[in-house]
Amino acid sequence: MLNSPDPKWLIFLERRLRWLGIPNLAIILITFQAIGFFLVSVDPEWLSRLALIPELALSGEYWRVITFLALPISLHPVFVIFVLWFLYFIVNAIEGEWGDFKTTFYVLVSILVTEVYSFATGYPVTSVAALESSLFLAAAALFPDYEVRLFFAIPVKMKWLAWVTLGFLALQFVQGDWADRFFLLAIYSNYLVFFGPAHVERFRAMRRRARFRKQLNR
Repeated sequence: MLNSPDPKWLIFLERRLRWLGIPNLAIILITFQAIGFFLVSVDPEWLSRLALIPELALSGEYWRVITFLALPISLHPVFVIFVLWFLYFIVNAIEGEWGDFKTTFYVLVSILVTEVYSFATGYPVTSVAALESSLFLAAAALFPDYEVRLFFAIPVKMKWLAWVTLGFLALQFVQGDWADRFFLLAIYSNYLVFFGPAHVERFRAMRRRARFRKQLNR
């Protein structure tokens, strides 16, 4: 499990903003996704109506700061069942480990930083697949050896799926332009904030062990 004690600033926020924690957040997220899938299935124009397009939001279409969360991650009528189940599973797993506040705050960090970046640069948000990906990475960091049934059939450990996800993310980062790269940093900011320090500490520990072994072999 890749986790670390909650930093003081997070403990401070939880004590004062405990009311911010939303129970059963998974239900809310998959409800947004289900509604978005239904609307887009009826009329594909809903993809543009739901998207966070800064100039349109600033001109009065304020709902876009929320409705972009309903942009369907999948448009395939069968695959969407797997997507909704997986989203429900990982958010519930995170909430069971972290509780309502920390889970909600993790999601809010990604949403708010992404919106700030979008409005500051004019970058349109037309997909939230990366948001689910950041949730999956959190679940994989917390439960790396847990096996999930990919497509309800193939048993795969979370950590291996996480490495595949990171590979695709690295490819997107390399192939995209700078606007795309900063967007990825924005939407994955929650993972960097919550797990970045633990990764840095693990890297430092590996370096210390390597130096120690080197000294023993002299």
